[in-house]
Amino acid sequence: MKNDNLFAIVPAMKRAAFLLALILASALPAFAQSNEVGVIVGGSRRFIDSAPAQPGDELLDSNFSFSNSSVDLFWALAIDSDTAVRVKVGRIEGPIAVETGRIGNERSRRDVEGEIQHLDVATEYRFSEAYGTSAIFGGVGFYRQSASGAETKNNYGFNVGVNTDLPLSRRYGVVVEGTYHWIQGGFRPRFLTLGAGLRVSF
Repeated sequence: MKNDNLFAIVPAMKRAAFLLALILASALPAFAQSNEVGVIVGGSRRFIDSAPAQPGDELLDSNFSFSNSSVDLFWALAIDSDTAVRVKVGRIEGPIAVETGRIGNERSRRDVEGEIQHLDVATEYRFSEAYGTSAIFGGVGFYRQSASGAETKNNYGFNVGVNTDLPLSRRYGVVVEGTYHWIQGGFRPRFLTLGAGLRVSF
């Protein structure tokens, strides 16, 4: 069964890797133009398909909390004045669903505290505001879900979001961002992250 799951995932991972490579290749001409790096710190909320729990198994709360921390590091490459490609690596800490068998015709699960590590590439469209800029973005990513005592899962996924950049100077700015992650894994976990941080341009 594990081998069947592996063979089902590999073609999807290859497609996602190919798309990732195309996006990065398209961004290379912009390398010499304008670059940004930054960090965003905040909290998260999980959304997940409902599933029954075996007797004695725990299902954890999925409400938004800053204790379900989210940390992102990003690198943005400007293509023109209102478009950029962003590469982002991050970690989300919070509840992870683990499959435990079946109850009737449904898969059962338990929740454990764990983390999701991710690498995303997204295209960002920016809009000038009276003070700073706002933006919408969307892209693809690789997600690695792990927790103590649970099998590590690797999947591809998608992300969309919005942000606003409030400049402090020509080089520095404050970024406020919200991102919604879809992970193509068991029980279809989705995560909403909200945070703020610092941007540096060079």
